Parts: sequence; C-alpha cells; structure tokens
Amino acid sequence: MAELVYEHFRNYPERSLGVVTFSEAQQQAVETAIRQLRLQNQEFEKFFNEDKEEAFFIKNLENVQGDERDTIIFSIGYAKDSNGNMYMNFGPLSRSGGYRRLNVAITRAKYNVKLVGSIRPTDIKLESTNAEGVKMLRSYIEFAMNGPDAILNELTYSDSVNVDSPFEESVYDFLVKNGFMVATQVGCSGYRIDLAVKHPTLSGRFVLGIECDGATYHSARTARERDRLRQTILEDIGWKIYRIWSTDWIKDPITEGRKLLDAVNNAISEYKESNVNSGSMHKFQSEQTIGIEIIENPTDLGEHTYDNPYSFDYYEEANVYEVKRYSDDTTYLKNVIKYVVEKEYPIHFELLCKRVAGLFGNQKVTVKVRDSVNYVISKYLTDQLMRKGDFLWIKGAENIKARVPLSNDVGVRSINHISKEEIAEAMLQIVSKSFGITTNDLYSVTARVFGFSRTGSNISNAMQQACDYLVESGVVKNLNGKIVL
Repeated sequence: MAELVYEHFRNYPERSLGVVTFSEAQQQAVETAIRQLRLQNQEFEKFFNEDKEEAFFIKNLENVQGDERDTIIFSIGYAKDSNGNMYMNFGPLSRSGGYRRLNVAITRAKYNVKLVGSIRPTDIKLESTNAEGVKMLRSYIEFAMNGPDAILNELTYSDSVNVDSPFEESVYDFLVKNGFMVATQVGCSGYRIDLAVKHPTLSGRFVLGIECDGATYHSARTARERDRLRQTILEDIGWKIYRIWSTDWIKDPITEGRKLLDAVNNAISEYKESNVNSGSMHKFQSEQTIGIEIIENPTDLGEHTYDNPYSFDYYEEANVYEVKRYSDDTTYLKNVIKYVVEKEYPIHFELLCKRVAGLFGNQKVTVKVRDSVNYVISKYLTDQLMRKGDFLWIKGAENIKARVPLSNDVGVRSINHISKEEIAEAMLQIVSKSFGITTNDLYSVTARVFGFSRTGSNISNAMQQACDYLVESGVVKNLNGKIVL
C-alpha cells in the first residue's frame, strides 16, 4: 500500500489521493509503512501537506464518510491464514448495515479506485455468511477483475431443489449421491439451466450445465430453438453443456450415469478460473476504459515470486478428479490418496486432506476428512506409504526434488507444509552454485525461491533446521560462517 502511494505521487502528482482500509488496525499498519518510506523519500514531503484543499488521508471504513479524492487506494486487508483457511469475518462489513460502509468507501473516488488484496472472489464463500456487505464485497472484487461482464453474467439460483419432472429429480439425486454439489434452475430471468454442477473448491463457480428434456425444453416454440439455439447461446457465453435424454436414461441408467460422471469429472479437471470471460474481457478492455484497477499482492509472496535462477521444478498440485471413480468409496479414496502422495511427496498430512476434502462435499478440512484419510492409510496403504513426522512419502523413495511456486496462484505452500528434506535439497543446489555462502544469505535466498519475501521466526526456524540437517548428513560443512560443499 505504501509503495502504491509513492508510485501515485511520482506518476500522477496533480491528482489528489486517499487511502481506505477496513479497520483501524489496518489503518495504523499502513500509516506505519508510509512513515518508514517518508524517512527515505524526503523529496515527497510536499504531498503530505495537511493544509492543502484536498490533502492526502488514510482512513478506515468507519470514518471515511464525506471525503472525496481523485484516486482512492482501497485495501481489503483480509486473507487466508497460514493453513490456507479463509474466515468469513470482514470486520465492520460483516455487521448489520455493513454494505452501506462498503458503498461509501468505493464511491469516494472521482477518477479511479485501486483495489488491493490477495484474495479472489471465489475465496469468499457465500454459503458461509449472511452478511450483505460480504456478499457485496465479493461482487465488487469480481467487477474490478472482469468489468461489466461480472454484472451481465450474474446468475441467480435457489438453494432449494426445483425440478420440472421425476426424470430431472433422478439425475439430481444421482449426482448428489456421487458426491457432487448441484444447483437447479440456474440463470437469469426466464432463461435457466435445468441442473448445474458446482466446482468442488471454487465458491460460486459452475463447471457443467446439464440440460434435460423437461418443461423448459418442451416450452420452446421450435425444434431448432429446443435442440440447437439454446445450447449454442449458452456455450457462446462460456457454459459447458451436457444433454441427457429421458428415454436413454430410463432405458439404460447405468451406462448413461457413467457417461454423465465422466462428463462432470472431465469438466472439473479442465476448468480454469483464468479462462472465465477471457474472450469477452478482451473485447471489453479494447473498447472501453474503466476507472477501477485491481492490484494483486499475495500474502508472503514478494517481487521474486516468479524468479527461478536455480532451475528448480515447479510445484504441481495433484488433480484428484483424474483418478477413476469407483462405486466402492473406500477403494476410490485409497486410490486418490495414493495418487496425491505419488504426485506431491513429501506432502504434509493437512495438504493431503485438503486435496481430498472435495470428495466429501466439504470446502475445508474437517475432523471427518482427517479421520477417514488416517483410517485408509493405516488400514490399506502401510505397505506403499510411510510417514516422517507430519509428512507422507512413497515407501522406498528417498530422493526428492525441491519444488517452487510457479506464480502466486500455482504451487504456493506455507512454510509448515514444506518438509525439512525438501528445503535442504534446495539449499544443497544453492550451495553447489555458490563459492561459499553465509548462513543468513543461504536462509534468505532459499526462502525467496520458495516464494517468501520476508523471513519471520517460523521461516527462519525451518531454514535453520534444514541447514543443520544438511550439515549433520555430512553433505556440507560450516567453514568460518560460510556453508560449503
């Protein structure tokens, strides 16, 4: 936030500026960061003159009423915790009437808003909150990222089951029984999709629309409108559509059910959040200008996020939906666990549970998920997997590779979820390409390649443990404060 303030002073000195945060604590944090930069950038002191007609300010949602500036830098200031959990508590926004405060904050700018945050709209779980302000925040982030398309493509649906026929109801029940979350009558106005399968982890996203030959189908005026036009329009605006005929379903429900599950699993595995609205977004950006700018600043990831000078492998998350689904749930879970560990070992137990949580219909790891994973591992996989502390390995696979994030969305792990052995492997590669490196520099460089721009106590402790492990193994030695092979 502080760096954006100075960037504004450099690039747009004639425009007035204000900063809005969600809480008083966040306001103080931004003020502290700006104060530190002021000591290093004395030439910009004139921009902090409080006697100006539209002086620079830093305020929070509670006290920003009545102030207007050319540009507003608006900080969301809430994100996932170190375990990747997102809590639906947004301070004053979560309270009754909180949406009014958000409305005030985003209308303080005469020219443009810069929205700063490290979360995406799908991180805000609408089903976990009743606060209108939180729901409005999600819509606002979506609008900042996608422009008017976010409004044009806004969908409505009810949490209650609303089907047109026993046929649709049987398809709905079949999908729910197989662990998928399904909404009915999804769409806008009178133009609705019979059944829509929700993404297992991205809140508010649908991966597949299912059309049945029910009431909507038969109400179409012509055969062309029934069989082709409707599907073409839906596909043109980004939907993936799968059609089921009632006669086929009734005649051979087993085969049709298997084909449906394959279609759903394929849609989930092929779904990419970044592709949503990409075509229409390009058209929008080329034709119009909008005064909202989103600047993503992921937690714990700094300017070196995308650097990979040591050519480490990039961390790839296992896609559990690539595993063939079995009717026997235990066999299916066993195969999924083995597949994830083979793909990501050494993997922290919590990360493993996070990968499979969607199979239980959960958005986050619960006691039930942990107990089920523990049971299957101890009962069926002891001959194939082994534990080292909180991490799971493939038995007999001692050699591992250091794996780093590809970007702030791909391959990011907290320091607690990276094993001592993997950090040590990264250190070994760094030492091998250095003519002696101090322990402090080794810790700093290693932390950076794993995506951490700052080294707090947790990261420093993890680095020290990995370095001690390397020294004890005899692979490197500490020679007068420098680590050498």
